[in-house]
Amino acid sequence: MGKLCSIGRIGSNRTLEHFIQTCYEHLEECAGKFKERDQADELACDARRRSLQEIMDQSTATSLTHGDLSNLERIQLLDIVRWGGELIRQTRRGPRKQVSIPVRLYLESSSQTCAEETLVREVSQHGAAMTCNFPIIVGELVKMERMETGEQIEGIVRWCGRREGTTIRLGLEFYGCNNFWHLHW
Repeated sequence: MGKLCSIGRIGSNRTLEHFIQTCYEHLEECAGKFKERDQADELACDARRRSLQEIMDQSTATSLTHGDLSNLERIQLLDIVRWGGELIRQTRRGPRKQVSIPVRLYLESSSQTCAEETLVREVSQHGAAMTCNFPIIVGELVKMERMETGEQIEGIVRWCGRREGTTIRLGLEFYGCNNFWHLHW
């Protein structure tokens, strides 16, 4: 994303148009990588996260320091910041490890209360991937208990994948925990 660093002070409308267009092109490229689930390369994810943060920082600075922006330009810069933030939240934050850890998953919502024993198949410092058989959607808060230790943690469902019959593959992001799995990263 070095193209953005060289822009420096955006002085002309043509330079601002180029900046906005370049930002949108990069955001579209990053969004395409997420659709491909291209997050296995941790170095690429880290570089993507840094470039997205750079886009957001420069868009924010531009919108705050230039008083002569049109409404359309302001909306575009705000949209770039919003979209970049959404993509950063989708970016993997650390390495993954394949495991087989028995857990009990709890879902308590206004419409249902469910509990199920399942196996976590992939973990990171910030979450886990597993399957479950009860209906669950992105954004729901769940609790997880490790069967062998009794330790519990809360997390939010960040993605739901393929359904195989009634089985749903899902990804959880934990709140405020750096090493729930007690693994060496």
